[in-house]
Amino acid sequence: MRRLTFRPRELRRLFYPPAFLGMFERFQEVINSCVPAGSVLLDAGCGRGRTFLYRRRLPSVRVVGLDISPHACGNPNLDSQVRGNLETLPFADASFDAVLSTHVAEHLARPEAAFGEMARVLRPGGRLLLLTPNRRHYVPLLARLLPTGLHAAVNRRRGLGEHDVFPTLYRANTAADLRRLVRGAGLHVERLEAFETEPEYLAFHPLAYAAGVLYERLVNRYRALAPLRVNLLLVARR
Repeated sequence: MRRLTFRPRELRRLFYPPAFLGMFERFQEVINSCVPAGSVLLDAGCGRGRTFLYRRRLPSVRVVGLDISPHACGNPNLDSQVRGNLETLPFADASFDAVLSTHVAEHLARPEAAFGEMARVLRPGGRLLLLTPNRRHYVPLLARLLPTGLHAAVNRRRGLGEHDVFPTLYRANTAADLRRLVRGAGLHVERLEAFETEPEYLAFHPLAYAAGVLYERLVNRYRALAPLRVNLLLVARR
């Protein structure tokens, strides 16, 4: 079997203009606008921080990371790190000005408990900033059919280690799910949008990538196809 070689940067330059905002660039803009200088931020499910280096744009914010994995260490975004579970956060009420959750909601076994805890540790007026995949998109649909071992093998080709891959449950991964969970946690939605970005998962072959680009342009163009876009971006306020 031919070895898969992922070339996301090369293919992105081929199909997209330099000004095109990818998934993390768009989320970075939201974080910058919602987390003022001097804030204390909780990175809930921080991982090792290898794929999203948001801290460079937040030099005067104190960042506390929390993750359940013993391998989530050395994260360059963090000032300090705690090991723990999102369902029972080891912090006092109203400890943080903002809570950040990046590609974590899809792994939650008890999302109601996790959203309740993230709301609890927010100060009045604080925001929950969340980015997660939409379970109705073709990538999560395929991921749900693949065993975790095969999913990990594909991600190794993308430069991710085995400790960066966790089972996906998708219990909080539609716009309706997020609205329900936010309301149940006592927060209100300020912003909730779905957007498609470059098809990085298909960067193993130019033809596959080109098909993904056509899909991206189609679902981003028509509002009726918004439920099929890959990313869900949420800003909720206490």
